[in-house]
Amino acid sequence: MKKNSNISKNYILLPVFRTNLSGQDNPNIARFLSMLSNSATQTSSLNLASRNMYQKTSDDIPVVVLDSIETQGAKLITIDTQELANFRFSYPGLRIIDEKFYRPAVCSPQRIMMQVEQTAVKITVAVTVTDLQGKALPDITVVIFTDFTAGKGASAVTDSKGMLSLNLDTSAAERIYVYADHSYWGNFKKNVSLTSSLKIQLTPIALDFKDSLRYFYDTSKLPRITQKVRIGIIDTGVGPHHDLKVTGGKNMVRGENETDYQDNGEGHGTHVGGIIGAFGDLNGVAAGVEIMSYRVFPKGKGASNFDIMKAINEAITDQCDLINMSLGEAQTDEGITSYIKEAYNAGIVCFVANGNDNRGPVSFPANDSLTIAVSAMGRLNTFPPDSVESGSVQEPFGTDTANFIADFSNIGKETDLTAPGVGIISTYPNDLYAVMDGTSMACPAATGMAARILAGNPSLLNLPRNQTRADEFVKYLSVNIKSMGFGNLYEGKGMLQVPTHQ
Repeated sequence: MKKNSNISKNYILLPVFRTNLSGQDNPNIARFLSMLSNSATQTSSLNLASRNMYQKTSDDIPVVVLDSIETQGAKLITIDTQELANFRFSYPGLRIIDEKFYRPAVCSPQRIMMQVEQTAVKITVAVTVTDLQGKALPDITVVIFTDFTAGKGASAVTDSKGMLSLNLDTSAAERIYVYADHSYWGNFKKNVSLTSSLKIQLTPIALDFKDSLRYFYDTSKLPRITQKVRIGIIDTGVGPHHDLKVTGGKNMVRGENETDYQDNGEGHGTHVGGIIGAFGDLNGVAAGVEIMSYRVFPKGKGASNFDIMKAINEAITDQCDLINMSLGEAQTDEGITSYIKEAYNAGIVCFVANGNDNRGPVSFPANDSLTIAVSAMGRLNTFPPDSVESGSVQEPFGTDTANFIADFSNIGKETDLTAPGVGIISTYPNDLYAVMDGTSMACPAATGMAARILAGNPSLLNLPRNQTRADEFVKYLSVNIKSMGFGNLYEGKGMLQVPTHQ
């Protein structure tokens, strides 16, 4: 007898024990997962028997198998929530995990705009945004706060004439944020008396400008890496850009073309990729490494934990040496934890961004004990004085008092490293360049420098791909870390340094 369906949701099935990628401890579970893999290939629904050898029943459990990680690996299914208990009792030995969604760990205008609450109208302000020569700039996000703490204000995007109009409850602007997707630095103002019109000019990006990344790592003078080191970037996709060479990859987003692993258009993954491996008009910290792009973000949406699990599994199959994950969320996740462990057991170390919740706790998966968690720091005078980045300066300051931990960076005892993440210039799709802020940018700076350090020790890279290899990676990196004087909650052990032989 079938039960009436109530609410169907997506869940992930994961074996309780998973010793390696080629098999399971429980042969019954292995056979069951193999059967579900066949269903996923056929994109069909099936009815699973409600099983109990001690009790005969004619009930069945309707299930739709959406996706699979290998034949005997995790499965993404849709099932009626009222059937979960029945499923657990019928098929013990499987963990049932909620499908969750992750966001890039970047300080975006969307993050600021989410704080804005529309208020009663007292004044309408016409805003015009141009470059330094007066050229109108379209698609620029402007956010005006009349009360930043309370989140009161308004936001809009400039039209083709570089103009927009905002309705505000007072003529006193406590903060003004201006964001360009690419090609220009943003703008930040505090305590501005508004009239009916406001004109803002943006500074173009100069590729020879010494941002905080190039202050600490002079990428123009770093030699290309010749030793094979492969980095998997789990993100929005990477490229196209003339400064970036992508070795390969895969699009993990369900329903999209697997071979389309270029950027989904949001630019985040391309920016991350450039920080690691750009070479040309702009150089990254590890030019010469092999970049594998694993796209997990659909355009405009969060990344499914199942797709992230698939990406980690693919990086293992592709024999990456390091994985960069500039993404995160507050809650822990058994599924991703399991695959991070799989990667570590395969000799791969995952670097993960701490998150950007204004000094909140280290987000997941950065807080997983097998990852390298990276906070974001900045340096005074490595960004224009009126840029958005000027609003990120906050204590604590380092041994060198020009260095600071970004106000947005998450912190906590799980932090392992810090790296430059304020006002970072890097590649953007279609041969453009952009400035971005976030632990998203600090993470690839650390990943890339780790690759450069490991490239100097081929014997480590040639170790058998097991946990000992990952252990030795971490221990070897630890001798190339310098404390910046922020304290362990903010910087962990410190910042990776350019190896002395380079």
